[in-house]
Amino acid sequence: MLIQSEYVDNSKSERDFFMLVSDMRNIPALLPEQVVNVKADEDNLSFTVQGMGSIALNVSQRISYSLVQLVPVGKTPFQFTLSIKIAGLGNQCRVMYEIDADLNPLMAMMAKRPLQNLVDMMAEKTVTL
Repeated sequence: MLIQSEYVDNSKSERDFFMLVSDMRNIPALLPEQVVNVKADEDNLSFTVQGMGSIALNVSQRISYSLVQLVPVGKTPFQFTLSIKIAGLGNQCRVMYEIDADLNPLMAMMAKRPLQNLVDMMAEKTVTL
C-alpha cells in the first residue's frame, strides 16, 4: 500500500533541506505531538507513539539532494519504507512524504487513515521547517 502526501513548498534550497532531513536528529520537528521518548543520532531514530507502541527507524538510503529513505529496525507490526522526496525549485524546494507499507487487506483498511494523517502532518510541518 502506497500512501503519499501532497508536494509542499519549503523556503530552503534542495541541498539545505536534504542536509537537514538526512540527519535524524532533525526529524522530531516533523513528528506529531503524540510522539514521545524520541532518541536520535545521525542515522537512527526511535520513538514511542502514545497508545500504539515504539518504532525504531534507520536510514537505508540517501541520494544527494533528492531522497532520504528510512526502514524499521527490529520488531514492527508490518514492514514499510518512509521516503522523503525532495525536488529543487531554484532557491526553494518541494517535498513529499511517502510510506510504502506491506499490509494485508484488513491491516491496510485499519492503518490507511493514520498513515495518511502522518504523512500529511509531516508535509504541513515542512512548510515552516
